[in-house]
Amino acid sequence: MCCKSTKLDIQALIDRLGPDHGSMHWDLVSLFGCSDCNAAGCGRRRVFFTVIPDYEGIQAKSNHDWKPTFER
Repeated sequence: MCCKSTKLDIQALIDRLGPDHGSMHWDLVSLFGCSDCNAAGCGRRRVFFTVIPDYEGIQAKSNHDWKPTFER
């Protein structure tokens, strides 16, 4: 495995496959492959998916209307 990684645009994937397409590993794994490994003749390698929450976006939303509750 080459350990290459990339971010997926989930909304674009939904738009391309349709909202009713399966979202489990085996529903998606055959759709992805590494172009570098393929070009090197390594054949199809295992593909893994990891969900990493958008912590920065979540934090920004929760702090959007935050105001300090203490006075100086």
